[in-house]
Amino acid sequence: MRSLCVLTLCTLAATVRAFYIPSLSPQTFAPGTRVPLQVNRVFSEHVPLPYAYYDLPFVCTPHEIHRPWLNIGEVLRGDRIASSDYELTMGRNTTCQVLCTKTLSRAANEEAGRLIAQDYMAEWLVDKLPSATVYLRPLDKQRSKTYDPGFRIGDYDASLKRAYLNNHVTLHILYETHGTGRRIVGFEAYPRSIKNSSGKCPDLDSPTLEPLLVGTNEETLVTYSYSVRWIEDSTVHWAHRWDRYLRTTAQVHWYAIFNSFIIILLLSGVVAVILMRMLNRDLAIFARDVNEEELRDDIEETSGWKLLHGDVFRAPEYGGLLAPLLGTTVQVMYTAIATVVLGTLGILSPSYRGGLLTTGIVMFMLMGSASGYYSGHLYRTWGGKNWFKNALMTAILVPLLLVAIEMVLNAFLWYRSSSAAMPFSTLVLLFVLWTFIELPLTMLGAWFGFRRQPYSEPMRTNAIPRPVPPQPKYLGWAISILLAGSLPFSVIFIEMFYVLKSIWQDAFYYEYGFTVIIGVILAVTVCETTVIMVWLLLNSGHHKWWWRSFAYGASSSIYFFLYSLVFYYTRLRAGMPDTNGLVPALTFVLHSLLFTIVYALCTGSMGFFAAYFFIRRIYSMVKLS
Repeated sequence: MRSLCVLTLCTLAATVRAFYIPSLSPQTFAPGTRVPLQVNRVFSEHVPLPYAYYDLPFVCTPHEIHRPWLNIGEVLRGDRIASSDYELTMGRNTTCQVLCTKTLSRAANEEAGRLIAQDYMAEWLVDKLPSATVYLRPLDKQRSKTYDPGFRIGDYDASLKRAYLNNHVTLHILYETHGTGRRIVGFEAYPRSIKNSSGKCPDLDSPTLEPLLVGTNEETLVTYSYSVRWIEDSTVHWAHRWDRYLRTTAQVHWYAIFNSFIIILLLSGVVAVILMRMLNRDLAIFARDVNEEELRDDIEETSGWKLLHGDVFRAPEYGGLLAPLLGTTVQVMYTAIATVVLGTLGILSPSYRGGLLTTGIVMFMLMGSASGYYSGHLYRTWGGKNWFKNALMTAILVPLLLVAIEMVLNAFLWYRSSSAAMPFSTLVLLFVLWTFIELPLTMLGAWFGFRRQPYSEPMRTNAIPRPVPPQPKYLGWAISILLAGSLPFSVIFIEMFYVLKSIWQDAFYYEYGFTVIIGVILAVTVCETTVIMVWLLLNSGHHKWWWRSFAYGASSSIYFFLYSLVFYYTRLRAGMPDTNGLVPALTFVLHSLLFTIVYALCTGSMGFFAAYFFIRRIYSMVKLS
């Protein structure tokens, strides 16, 4: 086991450096041609409620709005891309131009102040590049840049509790020359708050300009303006224009991998002791050439797992529920593997907006055949007769739970007019995909799985179940599950921080190579931990291990969910005013619950199948007359 793990990690380490495919067709603009600027949404790193840009009551809205087609991933992440009246012409600088003059009502004035206080940022797009706030790398002699997506809609003075609206923005469009045309390689936004209601451009160089105060209960007249500068940047090529958005933290990831690898070595040592010493000692009893009475005496003296040979393969309680659940866990696990592999190959690049969610949904639908197959095969092994009922439960059980949670959340998001709420058309589309893709594939897979011969268990099952003796306290449901989940969580908690940051703080996550390595280590840790816990369970005389093995595999999801809550209270809400509302907290908690369920399904299936094949293996080595 250890040699296999080392070989796998060494192979993955050669390709761990993340890369991405920037796009299939770069767009080249000739000098003097119009470059469209699109607006998208506003978001906050502290409040999980994005809003469509034109839903804000204090921004300039065009008379005619054109909206491009969005994929399902973009819709689910809250994107609402639309055209704008900003005029950008390739190579033509604009010192200052008025966009509009707008009267803010009292409600709009207060809304602007609230969003600024919660650190909301606007996301605009030029040639698929999001607007960026520029930072200079510390301790870098070349003063190279890094980008954070979006720019602040205003500045908040926490000491005075005053909000200032940014009503002027200077846009720096970076480009490289390609033949006779130019390609955009950067989009920087420098917002500014200027008290201006004249309907004309302000004197941007004047030292007497005052900021625009909002958040007051009064009507305010605001003039919005913008400036544009085109800058040729020969240091960045189009194929690497996303590099400034992607921050590499390789040293931290390698530390997490080293920490996880040490845990695997310790666990592998424990498993080796069980397999090579304790099991060999127990199996030696059955290998001896002794008569039946002596064999029975040896068994009674040693006790433990060997006495359960007539009960360990007894069909589990509620097997008609466990089989569909396990089938769906395989579907979720295969979906996760396929999605991460595509990300590692660079297909899910940052330029493919919503690509991760779209790919995950499509893969989940296509993996319905695997779900039905495994569910049908286990269902028949445990004596099930009605394959159609099992297939229908497999297709409905987990998706219905996830949809129910999402619909509850969606009702609150609709109430708050957040762009994170799924439109009715998206709900219809998901239902159509489930009806015409996942459901038929699940039925087909279940039919093939049910037709296959059931697993041939190495032991016959006794007619009368063996009573379960009193169990030690550490094998009680609560304590044993908490113990089993601690080690797998210690493997992922560092990487989990970056995943949560990517989800909730709108950071780009692209280091899939590290995800693959951590995923392999997690899988090995979950399997070994589950094997150890199930072996302890069997040694204590407890033969009802089926549900326990799944619970042990999924047990680290408890820590997963608790860590998500800690992240919310320490990273998102920290220092932010007015973030204690029901809807923001409910949005985070329910979404975290969805992620936790998916994680639990993946790791639960790993633990179950590892324990199942471990038990089949050790009992196949026992010879009984």
